[in-house]
Amino acid sequence: MPVRGIRGATTSPNNSAEHVLARTRELLMEIHKRNGFEPADLAAILFTTTIDLDAAYPATAARELGWRDTATLCSHEIDVPGGLPRCIRVLILWNTERPVTEIHHVYLYEAESLRPDRAELQPAKQHPARVYSLPASIAFQGEHGAFSEEALLMGLSGEIDRIPCRTFAEIFLAVSSGRAEAGLLPVENSTTGSIHTSYDLLLENDLHVVGEFILPVRHCAMLPPGVEVESVRQVISQTQALEQCSHWIASQNWEPVPVHDTAGAARILAQEKRPDRAAIASETAARLYGLNIIARSIQDVQANYTRFLLLSKESAPIAKPAKTSLIFATRHKPGALHSCLDELAKRGINLTKIESRPDRKKPWHYLFYLDFEGDAAEPKVVEALEALATHTDFLRRLGSYPTRTLGEGEE
Repeated sequence: MPVRGIRGATTSPNNSAEHVLARTRELLMEIHKRNGFEPADLAAILFTTTIDLDAAYPATAARELGWRDTATLCSHEIDVPGGLPRCIRVLILWNTERPVTEIHHVYLYEAESLRPDRAELQPAKQHPARVYSLPASIAFQGEHGAFSEEALLMGLSGEIDRIPCRTFAEIFLAVSSGRAEAGLLPVENSTTGSIHTSYDLLLENDLHVVGEFILPVRHCAMLPPGVEVESVRQVISQTQALEQCSHWIASQNWEPVPVHDTAGAARILAQEKRPDRAAIASETAARLYGLNIIARSIQDVQANYTRFLLLSKESAPIAKPAKTSLIFATRHKPGALHSCLDELAKRGINLTKIESRPDRKKPWHYLFYLDFEGDAAEPKVVEALEALATHTDFLRRLGSYPTRTLGEGEE
């Protein structure tokens, strides 16, 4: 039987065993998905890594997937100046009669630049005008009827495939694997503040911010048909929703019970039909799951907004950019942060947000997440970013993107 080779490559955000193995597993799963082979038909799997990755053997990922009977080999590549850093390559040898033309190779993250069809392209001599387009499929956290889906319905027109995900991390995996063209991630609420898990995932993954939606969040309390409010003792919803409605919940003398998301709470309530339980979710979720709304806009602060970022593997924004987001780490010396911010201030660039998060690699060191008004292509912003780089140990642009407050038109 002929042996066919399946090529694949990906990159790791850093030299940690966790990330090296996670990215390798993701690559192997995507290769398996696109080719549909049986692990028992594999002759061998050959892994190579660049010399800056030595925290784990990529072959371990194959074992973790249950591919235990296939011979594997790991080796380091020769260091080539200008080569792609933190790269993991794989060659899978498959005993199959399938024609070579039907073998699907996979390149993820920065390793997409290694695709043979892209390597043969000549650099463009001119910079074409920006072309704005909307993704055909978008992953979001929660079930159908979640506030994230409501933001998609209000913020984007046209036919878009909406893909529910259970966790924020699954949004990133859906986009990076190609299951969705984009993902919608909540990052901040005007009442309860930043969602730290979201910010950590932005750092750990190589996706670009291509849009921003700000959704007015109006929570509703709901009951199954036939249930009387006097019998209710508990209310279920997502943790942040319970926090945002804490005063109203206390006024009812109900016990808050957290579940994974608001729309999920509505679905659970509709399925269980418990007479002692209510749910807090959107009006859309109440209609979707056939529940009766007993109170609207029960959030403690009526001006309650959640900020969502639209993420993509491609850096092209969905419309003319109005904001830019960065992550950076300052040098550990007096006045370092002041020097960074001064580069924006003296060029008249308006800062809209700054927040620090612990650097997980260096105890008591911090990374700064920063948003400002302006497009990274504007001359003054280009100049500011070049100057900012001289004051930082690490600088990454998450994206330049349009922003829209839903229900109030464009900002």
